[in-house]
Amino acid sequence: MKLRAYWILACMLFATVLQAAQKDIAPLLEQLQLPMADSLKHQVSEQIEQKLVTYFSTKDGLKARIDSLSYIGGVADADSTLRIVTWNYGLSDGTYGFHAIFIKKNGKQAPLVHAFSTTQSTLPEINKKYTAKNWYGALYYRIVYHKKQYYLLGYNVYQPSTRVKLIDVLTYTNNRPVLGSKNFQVKNKVQGRMVFEYSSRAQMLLQYDDAQKGFVFDHLSPEEPSMEGIRACYGPDFSYDGLFYRKKKWTLQEDLDVKNVD
Repeated sequence: MKLRAYWILACMLFATVLQAAQKDIAPLLEQLQLPMADSLKHQVSEQIEQKLVTYFSTKDGLKARIDSLSYIGGVADADSTLRIVTWNYGLSDGTYGFHAIFIKKNGKQAPLVHAFSTTQSTLPEINKKYTAKNWYGALYYRIVYHKKQYYLLGYNVYQPSTRVKLIDVLTYTNNRPVLGSKNFQVKNKVQGRMVFEYSSRAQMLLQYDDAQKGFVFDHLSPEEPSMEGIRACYGPDFSYDGLFYRKKKWTLQEDLDVKNVD
């Protein structure tokens, strides 16, 4: 009975600490939405990052809730072994700064917590390795665990005229997160991530289909043949492509027969 009472008290104390931390972070997230110099936005976002890293670095940090916080999002894999929290903020030139916190299960110890940030998001390169030092910036909205690797679906805004969606691969080297792994077979080439750039006026579908066990996405085409290569003029053309695991690679399959795609 004494042990049970101890754990109830410990859980209550932990919940109280988390609630206090969220109340501390919420005003900073609100402040980040106000008009201010870019340099001040960077400073405020760094404060948010520091507080969240502390927030998630406790033994039960992987379970820590952020439900009461606005302007921030979180996603986890199906088994809750990895969680990613992301947010962004607008800059004076129409671009965005991005932050991500990767929280990974670490046995019975406190989770591994790593912060990625960039004050100027960039177009991800298909074969480049990214770490906290050179991250491109993205909001991740789905994690798929497959063959001991995490596949991340993300969204990036790096210039006013185009948007980017991507499929990246997350692995851990010496307990540190690394993005990019040559797991994608695109026609006769193997590449480290999938990057889709399209018009900011368009919307693109990119999802993992649990039933088909593959990634399904809009095929992007220029508005006119003369606009070939101008990504600000690309958008969905009402056909779909996919990636399915074949011979140890995610292999591109074009012109899928897909019904009821949301």
